[in-house]
Amino acid sequence: MLLVLLILVVGVMLAGATLAGLAMRGRAVPLPVSSLHGIAGIVVIVLLIIHDLHFPHNIPANAAAAVLILTATGGLLLFGFRAGHQRLPGLMVSLHAGFAVAALTLMIIGYLHS
Repeated sequence: MLLVLLILVVGVMLAGATLAGLAMRGRAVPLPVSSLHGIAGIVVIVLLIIHDLHFPHNIPANAAAAVLILTATGGLLLFGFRAGHQRLPGLMVSLHAGFAVAALTLMIIGYLHS
């Protein structure tokens, strides 16, 4: 199941990278479309937490869930900027992406140790 979650996380990250690239070029997609990225991220977090409940000794995967929750918190802040029709702060977008990459790295480590 962790491999499937890894594939889902990569898909959500690729969608996020596309959205960030468009936003940084001033061509943001409609809010409902970008909201799908957030909903997909939340689904992945819930599935990872369910996985972690079944495999509590996989510490890297457990840590990845915590980091993804922090990533989602940053995403919620970015959603607020988008909903307020404000330009996305580049630093916040970078932090959001950085946390996502850290979580992916932890998930890969957890997968390799399982």
